[in-house]
Amino acid sequence: MSNNILFDIFILFILILVAPILSRILKIPVIVAEIILGIIIGPSMLGLLISSEWLYTIAVMGFIYLMFIVGLEVELSLLKANITKILAITSGSLLVPFLIGYLVAGIYNLPPLFIGIALSTTSMGVILPTIKEINARKEFSQVLLGSAILVDVISMFALAFVIEEEFLAFDKLLFFMISLVVLLASVYLLKRYYIVRNIVKRFIEPYHTDVRLSLTMIFGLAILAEFIGVHAILGSFFAGLLLSELQERVEKLVEKLLSFGYGFFIPVFFIAVGVRTDLTTILGNLRNLEILISLLAAGFFGKFLGTSVISKLIGFDKYESLSMGLAMSARLSLIIAAAELGVAAGIIGSEIYSMLVLLAIVSVVLSPSLAKMLVEKKVITL
Repeated sequence: MSNNILFDIFILFILILVAPILSRILKIPVIVAEIILGIIIGPSMLGLLISSEWLYTIAVMGFIYLMFIVGLEVELSLLKANITKILAITSGSLLVPFLIGYLVAGIYNLPPLFIGIALSTTSMGVILPTIKEINARKEFSQVLLGSAILVDVISMFALAFVIEEEFLAFDKLLFFMISLVVLLASVYLLKRYYIVRNIVKRFIEPYHTDVRLSLTMIFGLAILAEFIGVHAILGSFFAGLLLSELQERVEKLVEKLLSFGYGFFIPVFFIAVGVRTDLTTILGNLRNLEILISLLAAGFFGKFLGTSVISKLIGFDKYESLSMGLAMSARLSLIIAAAELGVAAGIIGSEIYSMLVLLAIVSVVLSPSLAKMLVEKKVITL
């Protein structure tokens, strides 16, 4: 460990640079590579980087930005097609793992509501590239992606509210709603009126004011969310949803925001997650190992059972149903978000935090590959 902050930042940027290379070599998502590098460089192994105040501050900013990106990548228009099947699969994908997680948490004296919601999450960011890689029917792809989007949205709201104890005062809620109405009106004007878009365009191009305004909106809505008594990530998530509705009109802005996020803020957050993950507390304790195995089993079995059974009942064949169950078992961004929220609220300790991170890593490494194998097996069988 170095006492020189500049040296620590230099190490951090080396990890950000190396992560995509490791991702390509190991054929794993770059986010997983960043977490693994954080574990290697952190107290669990080499101890070259620790969870310091400056790293925590940047990581929190990355956390807020990550939730903005999650909202930005949500395409609500995809929910219109096959909405009945999407609702059915979403229900099974949420309720079954929630109930199993709730029961497992009760056995080990963990917070049941929190664990249930954490195990109900999925990862649209993993499912989307998985769909692009597999040769599946259009209906299968649409329903899988639509269900992942809906699970993401519901999980996001559930996670934001489950950790809060404050009552949402009417005046604060009214202020928040007025602010959102103003933003929605602005979005409407930019989408509808060519003259307004041109005026804004002439103003923002010389100084990248669009990026400055977007960052202000992200953190402004995060502050507004905390002001009314919910977590900041709900505000940044909603900022992403708003901007996603403008995506066709502001493609260059979206590209800049994505490059800015994936180039700095988000890698720092996931590397910090790896640094904070303490493997010694799990591997050195038989009870913690037992809890980890139980959470892994509950997480995979609950999501797989809830999704695949419903998929079969609504008309998908055996291979498609099993593949959908495996694909929905992949968790990454939101389960990490759940872990961060749980630690910040004092609901869970470092042991459960580390277990949820390991659950995310294992699910992302295994689930997409197995889902792809099943769909390809169906094609070969036919």
